[in-house]
Amino acid sequence: MALTADFVVRRGRAEDMAYVFSSWLKSSRKESPEVRTDDWMAGQHRRVTWLIRTSGVLHIVHPVGAPDVIVAWAMLDAAPSVVHFVFVRQEHRGRGLARYLLEGRRVCTHLTVEGQGLKRKLGLRYMPHLLDGGWEHEPRSVLRGDSPLASG
Repeated sequence: MALTADFVVRRGRAEDMAYVFSSWLKSSRKESPEVRTDDWMAGQHRRVTWLIRTSGVLHIVHPVGAPDVIVAWAMLDAAPSVVHFVFVRQEHRGRGLARYLLEGRRVCTHLTVEGQGLKRKLGLRYMPHLLDGGWEHEPRSVLRGDSPLASG
């Protein structure tokens, strides 16, 4: 799927996972400084693995003609309004890549300091409890994104 004249989006592949894990863990680590690093890494690794196996849809942004060069990615959920994580390499930020990847998403389950501005711009609702098995307790309209509660 074409993003711009310079970048395209493709579905994630098994060979992308090392970069996805590394960038996810490194970019979100500072959000929980009170947790021991080994405990945090083990827990996040389990969480990311679970998301990939159960509901994750990975989209990769790469330069045209270079599908192995990842400049951004998003772990989306099968629920059409939910995003778990989005990452854009520092040198590619500000180009609208994250905004494009999150088109139509209204709920996020992870939030970093860097992501707070994007959350506000896109009107995302931060709902980390969805990762704790709370899906079945949320009104379906919130997860679909057609509830007034699904913004802000």
